[in-house]
Amino acid sequence: RVYAYSGDNQSDYVETDIIDNTFPPPTDLTYTIENYSWPLADIHLVWEYDALGIDGFKVKKNGTLLTEIIPAGTTEWIDIGVNIENNNYYQVLAFYQTYNSEYSNEILVSFCVDIDGNVYQTLFIGDQKWMVENLKVTHYNNGNPIPQLTDDGDWTSTNDGAYCYYDNSSANGETYGALYNWYAVEEDSTRGLAPEGWHVPTDEEIMELEMYLGMTYEEAHDTGWRGTNEGSKLAGNANLWTNGALENDPEFGSSGFDFLPGGCRGNTSGYFYGLGNDGKFWSATENSTSTAWSRSLNYTDAQVGRSNDGKRNGFSVRCVRD
Repeated sequence: RVYAYSGDNQSDYVETDIIDNTFPPPTDLTYTIENYSWPLADIHLVWEYDALGIDGFKVKKNGTLLTEIIPAGTTEWIDIGVNIENNNYYQVLAFYQTYNSEYSNEILVSFCVDIDGNVYQTLFIGDQKWMVENLKVTHYNNGNPIPQLTDDGDWTSTNDGAYCYYDNSSANGETYGALYNWYAVEEDSTRGLAPEGWHVPTDEEIMELEMYLGMTYEEAHDTGWRGTNEGSKLAGNANLWTNGALENDPEFGSSGFDFLPGGCRGNTSGYFYGLGNDGKFWSATENSTSTAWSRSLNYTDAQVGRSNDGKRNGFSVRCVRD
């Protein structure tokens, strides 16, 4: 408001329009991992920002707003020497003088690493911490190589641990991880298949996950297709699934488990099948001398399948923290 005055006398005032001094938050916060030497790494944050006139940015890490100021026009920041086995949450805000914008999207940085140096994102689901990517390792933890079997006859006749990539394509391995027979999973208890501090989950541990996502105790301990939409909750990346009941469920991907339709390799034929339609992952629990328990997701059904399968099948592997 503006007034004129003379001595003690004051005029009426003129009032301006309201000035909007709010400004938008940063968007599209993402990260990359750099310079890692397990378990430490540098976390390189990058974000988008188009508005003008701010003083800079600040980072919130694990609920605390850091005092470091990132100059306006700089849309990246590196957190040096972070223990990436822990859960690390980040957000960014823009500020002008004493005014702050809203926060950007939140990202979680938490990983484990296998003996080959493959780094896997991890996530707490309930009280369990899971890898949210399929295993890619090609060596046991004692350094022994896991045989890669490409020939159908070799695959269907071995009683030793082995792995392959779907259609014997390493490109499929980059996206979906490797397919392992159960004999390789069995080696987790001796030579070690999972990253250090992790293990292939037992049948009961997978049931715990399923029950946390909504399955009843009776459903979890049954066989066949069980529950309601727990399979849809476990799945991830809708672009890779053939459209169907699983993907169309409104809670698709809500758990963060991000299981992919990496397909399978048959135990009696050695043929590959199901890429884009099916995904199966092993438990560490044996059912008989020739079978072990596994879980299935299929695009036609939002439930989870539990079955005992021949140990020479090639399925994906997920790991859980010790």
